[in-house]
Amino acid sequence: MKTTFFALILTLSTLAQASLLTYTAGDKALNGVALNRTAVVNDAAGKPTALSLDLLGAGLRTKTVLVVEAKVYTLQLFSDNKAGFSRNADALASLVKNSKRVALRLDMLRTVSASSLSGSLKEALAANGYSADAELTNVLSLFEKSAEATSGKSVSVLLAKDSSGKTNLYYEDTKGSVQSMVGSPELMTKILSIWLGKPVDGGIEKLKNALMSPVY
Repeated sequence: MKTTFFALILTLSTLAQASLLTYTAGDKALNGVALNRTAVVNDAAGKPTALSLDLLGAGLRTKTVLVVEAKVYTLQLFSDNKAGFSRNADALASLVKNSKRVALRLDMLRTVSASSLSGSLKEALAANGYSADAELTNVLSLFEKSAEATSGKSVSVLLAKDSSGKTNLYYEDTKGSVQSMVGSPELMTKILSIWLGKPVDGGIEKLKNALMSPVY
């Protein structure tokens, strides 16, 4: 495909109902969720392009709710540079440095309100030293104003570097609505620190460790 990714994302941002990613299922599952081998970036019409990402790892997000460890979602992490991902303490830095595009798919195992999801992300960002500045306030607003994360449905996040190095963020909620924003070059690091940075709690720590292990 001749169209540049930068042109694609500018168009995508104007079409809220175009599907963000197309997934190719593999032969493994986690908590009843099929683990995909690849994710492909779609064009403005929701059709797959040649921009493919490979699954790096997957894991279960749990959170203690009234002394019970509840299952919240299964997370799948994708990158366009699988070979450049370090499965150790340098995981976050290597992913940001070596990837142009990173995607996350959250398959919800329980219903979480949009505001609660936004709040949990804010807590994880704070644990990594990121206060809710103007940029992160805009990001959290995308999540908070979206449909609630309904059990049995999925949400997707795509982080893509443009030609100037800035991070374009796209969020598709459980109703298929896609919202986007252009952020700083550091935005990719900030968002990925939620899962690959300093764990905000034991559930995220277990999930982070799971992401270090290859699935395929």
